[in-house]
Amino acid sequence: MKVITHKQIKLAIEHLAELLRRDGASQTHTVQEWLDAAQPTPGQFPSSLPALEVLGLLGFGDEVVQPETSG
Repeated sequence: MKVITHKQIKLAIEHLAELLRRDGASQTHTVQEWLDAAQPTPGQFPSSLPALEVLGLLGFGDEVVQPETSG
């Protein structure tokens, strides 16, 4: 089994936030909430849905993702 470090999950969440931005998302939700929103309409989340599914399967559904741009 491979251990996922805090830094790796942080990078994964940041990457997911960028993918959600590409898909036009702008609200803050948990990975699971995004996954629940994306599954009925996968065409609206072409970039981020695979990443959402992987993070959900890895048990990171409670991680908060903020896709809006900072600044």
